[in-house]
Amino acid sequence: MKLARMPYINVDPFYYTLEHGAREPDIELVTGFPRQIGRLADDNESIDAGPISVMDYLSVQNTYEPLGGLCVAVREKAGSVNLFSRLPARELSNHTIGITSQTSTSRVLMRLILEQRYGVKSAIYLDQPGQDAVDAYLFIGNNALVYAHNGLKGFNYMYDLGEEWYQWTGLPFVFARWAVRKAVLGSSKDRLAALLGQSLDSFWQHEPEMAQTRGAELHLSTGAVQDYWHLFIYRQTAEVDRSLALFSDALKEIKGVFFNGQEKK
Repeated sequence: MKLARMPYINVDPFYYTLEHGAREPDIELVTGFPRQIGRLADDNESIDAGPISVMDYLSVQNTYEPLGGLCVAVREKAGSVNLFSRLPARELSNHTIGITSQTSTSRVLMRLILEQRYGVKSAIYLDQPGQDAVDAYLFIGNNALVYAHNGLKGFNYMYDLGEEWYQWTGLPFVFARWAVRKAVLGSSKDRLAALLGQSLDSFWQHEPEMAQTRGAELHLSTGAVQDYWHLFIYRQTAEVDRSLALFSDALKEIKGVFFNGQEKK
């Protein structure tokens, strides 16, 4: 079974057993950023399961289904999905905004917040430009986490998109949900869901040493890494489901983004 693995520390809990426990010879980890994982899921049988970006899941839900009620969501802030800006958000109309090539869902969340919460109009969105060429830049993952702690030169404003969504809606935000190919045998789906659940439980028992290791890699304190992990919700709740429904409805109002696999002009 080919299992997608984002190279971000926020998903470490799902993989603890696979990476630190007994070897599972019939499971292969395929590393990719969220946008890459979405493309792999869209490519028949490139992956069998993984944390698939909410936006990408809309495009593959005919062949994939939710797995074990597992997700990557944040309570009141994300910590690692940040828009860094030279200007206040409300002043970004007609300005250029860079977007990391790693993201599928965060780019849409950013547009939703800028356009509907802050009234930004006619912004120019660029994929992976140089930082000097833009007035704001969306980063996600480990880079965004490090920049949040250390700052990003020339960008004096930072907007945590998870926090922005929570302040706007009062709900957590869901960046990805675990999904598995429908064609996978039911017994294999059950085994994988159980393995991921066990990994979550095992991870928290070893959190301090894992935080020390990850902190050293990212040049962050152990406490900062632990605080970061505790921002996340890894099992779906009623609030998570409400947030998914609200986000799905909001997509219908944004021009130029993909909804149910089709680009809305």
